[in-house]
Amino acid sequence: MLLETNRLIIEYFNSNDISDWAKIESDADVRRFVDGKVLSSKEAGEYVEINIRQYQTHGYGRYAVRLKDNRKLIGMCGFLNEPYGIDFGYRYSKDSWGKGLGFEAAKEVLEYGFSKLALEKVLGLTSEQNVGSIRILEKLGFKFEEKLLFNNTKALKYSFTRNKFL
Repeated sequence: MLLETNRLIIEYFNSNDISDWAKIESDADVRRFVDGKVLSSKEAGEYVEINIRQYQTHGYGRYAVRLKDNRKLIGMCGFLNEPYGIDFGYRYSKDSWGKGLGFEAAKEVLEYGFSKLALEKVLGLTSEQNVGSIRILEKLGFKFEEKLLFNNTKALKYSFTRNKFL
């Protein structure tokens, strides 16, 4: 799997990404709206490995998002099977915030999910305080469904269905 945009390369994570992913996940600001806990190198490695297994099991997962010009890992975007459905998520290094890169990757990955993977419905959950994430979901056309408590955080649940995409 390889996707390209004007500024990004989006592809499967591999075990060589663990060190760079651990740097991203060790930033408290990056993790603030996830669960507020930074990840250790071991935990970041487990996250990458979970996604590698998801590619094999489900044909999708969270994908590595890299800058096209230097292939630097700046975050992830993709799909993950969760008990509540297929979660569409993304997370980026702080130095990539505010440049439209999150939306650029999300748009490309969402299109891939519906056109190539034939997904029927994906969900986006975000903290109600995470204005950047909310902006991406709404700009993509996700539909607000409900407020809920998720991981002890007041959250918003959005959905996007295949018929909306086509």
